[in-house]
Amino acid sequence: MKRRATRRTSAAGGTRSPARAPRGVATDGGREDARITQAICQCLARPGEDLELTELANERLDVTDVRVTVTGGKVTLEGTIPERRMKPYIEALVDACPGVQDIDNRLRVRR
Repeated sequence: MKRRATRRTSAAGGTRSPARAPRGVATDGGREDARITQAICQCLARPGEDLELTELANERLDVTDVRVTVTGGKVTLEGTIPERRMKPYIEALVDACPGVQDIDNRLRVRR
């Protein structure tokens, strides 16, 4: 059964608001984003072979310069990759992770 937040009375007899997290402290949404980020990083470290882009599935992905940011289920990929053909493969891997709602692929090819 879920509890509802109610006003509490203090020892001095006044009322105080329900406890709220201080600024910068992750709420449940932040924890979910952290779980999504962790799942994406694991996927990129060990790419599966169940995707359509099988020509890249057996290759080692160089994602050392890729930064993954998740906010509210929206994933932003930034950084550089060695080959253009890895860009859609990385995006497909990220899209297959649970909780991903949208992807902003800002990856650039290293020159």
